[in-house]
Amino acid sequence: MSAFGRARPRTDAATFPLGARLGGAVVLDATPFKLAGDAFAFACPEGAQIIEAIGAIDLGAGARLHRLYLSDDAFVQIATTGAATGDLGVGEIALFVYADAIAPADQAAFRRWVEPGSPLGAATYAFAGHEYRRVWGDDPELGWAPPVALDEDVYKISPDAKDYDLTLYSMLYARDVDGGRGELLLVSAEDAGPNDYCISLALGVALTRADFEIT
Repeated sequence: MSAFGRARPRTDAATFPLGARLGGAVVLDATPFKLAGDAFAFACPEGAQIIEAIGAIDLGAGARLHRLYLSDDAFVQIATTGAATGDLGVGEIALFVYADAIAPADQAAFRRWVEPGSPLGAATYAFAGHEYRRVWGDDPELGWAPPVALDEDVYKISPDAKDYDLTLYSMLYARDVDGGRGELLLVSAEDAGPNDYCISLALGVALTRADFEIT
């Protein structure tokens, strides 16, 4: 996970990939999930999902993550490279569906989530009756790894000015799914400002360009 580092907030107007726009829609192909039966611990959002907000995370060296936040409590994450004002090269794409949220009582409780020995960064994470193995950081056999710190700008009204920003301390986990794609678990400690903290858990899967359409 060496490509991910501490990101700085963006100050320029955002350029979004694959024609994504605020108020647009994403249509996901739910067929692979239906064929998999109950193998996955989440359901694929169906129908036209309105893009209610877009998050932008600058990873440095022209690399970015874009998150299309959808109406059914899910988001499509698109990794890109290239200048913000020009064509964007599209890399890995994934769908995440929010599955749980934990509200720390105060800042001290939030900090315990990002300190050594916390569940966030452990070699494995148990959720929804399954065990997920850490993907980011050093070999899971070596124990705890620090969560990845990322700064996200969120656009809800116009791509010319962010509506708010937050800092994410995240760790990605995964498990094998028989006869299908691996299932992802993204655990994030979200710091949105004074006294606004949340631990979010989102289940997901890697997507191909054929798995969805943006309109």
